Amino acid sequence: MAQHRAIAAVSLTLRDILREAYPGSGLGSSLNAELYQTKDFSEPMKEGIALFLWRMAPNGNRRNPGVRTDALGRRFRPSLPVDLTYLLVPFAEDADRQQRLFGWMLRTVDDIGPLLASRLNDAVPDGGVFRDEEAVELVLDSLPVADHLTLWDRIKTMPLFANYLVRMLMIDSTAEIIEAPLVVERAFEMGVLK
Repeated sequence: MAQHRAIAAVSLTLRDILREAYPGSGLGSSLNAELYQTKDFSEPMKEGIALFLWRMAPNGNRRNPGVRTDALGRRFRPSLPVDLTYLLVPFAEDADRQQRLFGWMLRTVDDIGPLLASRLNDAVPDGGVFRDEEAVELVLDSLPVADHLTLWDRIKTMPLFANYLVRMLMIDSTAEIIEAPLVVERAFEMGVLK
């Protein structure tokens, strides 16, 4: 059931978790946590955390996920397993504040654990994106040097950041597989003029 809205649900959930956890951090009463696009880095916020979804890759662990069946017995095309890569970028007026915000962000995200369907569904207005048994894993991931260089080309002034990987997000298909009954007998009318 986690269709195309699943990606936005994950992004909004991460943003909301950071906003909710911040008041008790001792760093302030509210946090400006925003979803960013590449263009937003040209004029970044003064203080807060930017969540930048910058890469999607197919998940290699499930190459042939198979046909999906719902509770009513309907069959659908296989789900698409993907990994999402986020940069979480803290911004602040001075280095000390930025580094404290960075440390708090790392600890908070690590404390989240798996993102459960109940939490993911709360993030989107119409809910119901994920089935109850679904969850996604969020892990701190190292970034290869080649990817660092690619990002530096895109974002000219490279800020301090952490690279997180959301593993095994299953994007379900709505294309139902309809099978006609097997052909048992053929009837040919040969030599009949109409």
